[in-house]
Amino acid sequence: MERRPFGNTGMELPEICFGTMRFAAKTPGDDAQTRAGQRALEEALDLGVDFVHSSYEYGTRWSTSQVLARHPHRDRVRHAIKVNVPDWGEPGFDPAVFRRQIEDALRDLRAERIDVVQHLQRGDFERLLGYDDRAEPQRVAELDAVLEPLREVAQQLRDEGLIGALTTFPYTVGYARAAIASGAFDGIVAYFNWLETEMVEVFDLMRAQGMGFIGIRPLMGGLLTDARIDRSALPAGDRMLDPGWDRAYDQLAEARAIVAPEIGEGRTAPSWTSFALKFSLVDPLIASTVVSINTPEQLHEVLAALEGPRPDPALLPRLHQITARFRAEHGVRADGAGVPQYER
Repeated sequence: MERRPFGNTGMELPEICFGTMRFAAKTPGDDAQTRAGQRALEEALDLGVDFVHSSYEYGTRWSTSQVLARHPHRDRVRHAIKVNVPDWGEPGFDPAVFRRQIEDALRDLRAERIDVVQHLQRGDFERLLGYDDRAEPQRVAELDAVLEPLREVAQQLRDEGLIGALTTFPYTVGYARAAIASGAFDGIVAYFNWLETEMVEVFDLMRAQGMGFIGIRPLMGGLLTDARIDRSALPAGDRMLDPGWDRAYDQLAEARAIVAPEIGEGRTAPSWTSFALKFSLVDPLIASTVVSINTPEQLHEVLAALEGPRPDPALLPRLHQITARFRAEHGVRADGAGVPQYER
């Protein structure tokens, strides 16, 4: 597994980060889903995919803990976790809650350090406005109140050797700009795929400050795969037939004209799925991409998809022109689906 630098942190991360959102049942047990997910994680660690993304929200950390308890190389694993402070319904940033989430994760993951802390700042207004440009002014305004106590508790945890890099999950470009300007963060974790290219607008700012980037949902919840790229072929009841995905498929129709020449035998990628995974690493700033992997078969498909030539970086600005225009016209996320279902 190829490794890439994460900004100026000194960390080198595998290109693929194992996403644990759906790799196990939410209730501890010995079911087929969990057994397959655990085998996938074990094989991933053996193959060098030793970067794991988790969250207490997913309800699957118990299963990660079981795998790590018996894995001989758990001390080599790098961990990225979500820390949601303030969360919905909370009045403001509470350093004690931040610390408790770190300590809980260290215990559950049988780790000595959380290498990448992915901070999320939430508020009840987002339930009404969504996680897009409509809520951005209020989220940016509240960032100032969060920064000082966040810096303080993060530095304490660093001094204790309990955390490494502090990152933010900005949702929007405006919030990302404010977070970069604050100087409080070592990097950004955000959606990035060939329909969601918003964060490319701050890549140069991040480079100038030595920050790193980790992408999430490279397959856009399954839309950018061979199974769902053709909406007309989806079976009745498929979630992507919901009108909330209309805008994403409208954007896809334009973007496909740019991507199509890359797909096929002897080209950059043999399939849409392969192209999407390769594109998620198209810029050298991107250290890793988080992929939800639920079975050993999926793991091997993901690793095989990365083999061969990579897409031309010149595709990124061409695709971003379409992303930027859709965002300017609609002011909301491409999937039009409001609150993300972690993280879709």
